[in-house]
Amino acid sequence: MSKIELTRFRIKKGKEEKAQEWMDFLNNHHQDTVATMAGEKMFVETVFKEECSDGYTYFYWYSLQGEGGKAVEESDSYIDQKHLEYWNECIDNAYRPVDMKVIEDLIAPKINKIIQSD
Repeated sequence: MSKIELTRFRIKKGKEEKAQEWMDFLNNHHQDTVATMAGEKMFVETVFKEECSDGYTYFYWYSLQGEGGKAVEESDSYIDQKHLEYWNECIDNAYRPVDMKVIEDLIAPKINKIIQSD
């Protein structure tokens, strides 16, 4: 069984550039970032950015993850340590994250077979 999530997080006011730096860091270290996913049993992770009329920037985190993965907080990887550092600096804890409800998920049989075998 896999876990599919889409969650909306708010970026702290004044941390928009730092949040972009964070995404640039992950993208610039793509190979090392993807390498951390195996321990988390993370199959897909995508971040979307929304700049709203309320003056806030929001990140939407989409993930497809298998069961029994290691939490990012348990990782010794420099990528994950830096990721958490950015997270703590940029994510607005005063805003309650919004978890979207999955109402349909379609995974191609070939991909689902890989996920189920992992």
